Amino acid sequence: MASLLGTRLVARAGAAVLTVLLAAAGFCGCQSVQSSSVSQTEVRVIDASYNAPAVNVNVGTTPIATNIGAATFTNYAFLPPENTTAYVIPVSATKATAQASGEFEVAQAHSVFIADTTNGSYTASILTDQAAAAPAGYFSIRFLQQALSTGAVDIYIVPSGSTLADSKPLFADVTPGSVEGYANVLAGAYTIVITPAGSTKTPYSSSQISFTAGQVRTVLIMDAQLTTNPPVTVTIGNDLN
Repeated sequence: MASLLGTRLVARAGAAVLTVLLAAAGFCGCQSVQSSSVSQTEVRVIDASYNAPAVNVNVGTTPIATNIGAATFTNYAFLPPENTTAYVIPVSATKATAQASGEFEVAQAHSVFIADTTNGSYTASILTDQAAAAPAGYFSIRFLQQALSTGAVDIYIVPSGSTLADSKPLFADVTPGSVEGYANVLAGAYTIVITPAGSTKTPYSSSQISFTAGQVRTVLIMDAQLTTNPPVTVTIGNDLN
């Protein structure tokens, strides 16, 4: 495959961190944890905004992230279940510049998702994360397409020993701003490949990644900032296991 795509796989909090840096792409930290209490809700932040400055994020009056920027997955915070608002506040300010309301229920997991807009601003929304393990023998994976400059892409999960030519996209013609829901894929070793929509001539590929049964993952696709080779970066966050 042509140029390689920067890929980060960050392990569960308290475990070792596996970092794979390819094609000179730059990355921020990405972490997750899982709750052992069914009486709480879990909330984290996914910062996918190059337009936003460094920010703090509060859920209601509770800070859950401080001084973060793109591309970041924070740890899950364990909070009392409630219907409330998440506030995105620049570190240098006291007022929120983006906010989103949601119902954070018992034993659920959510992400406060900060994303760029095409007009140079940014927004916040609430994503519902998969809080249950993938079915037996499978892992679950979803994609957040935030490569605004790159445009629509096809997303492949290529099994070890196979080629791109042998594969069909897991998701096709994924436009910027799209959130592709969780798909269940047989556990095993795969390469994530992203190509311009409708073309396989210039694939951008990760290194081979092993996914085990029960895992749940969120993949964030963003434009590369200081290079066009690769034109995108990929950050993989651990939702569960």
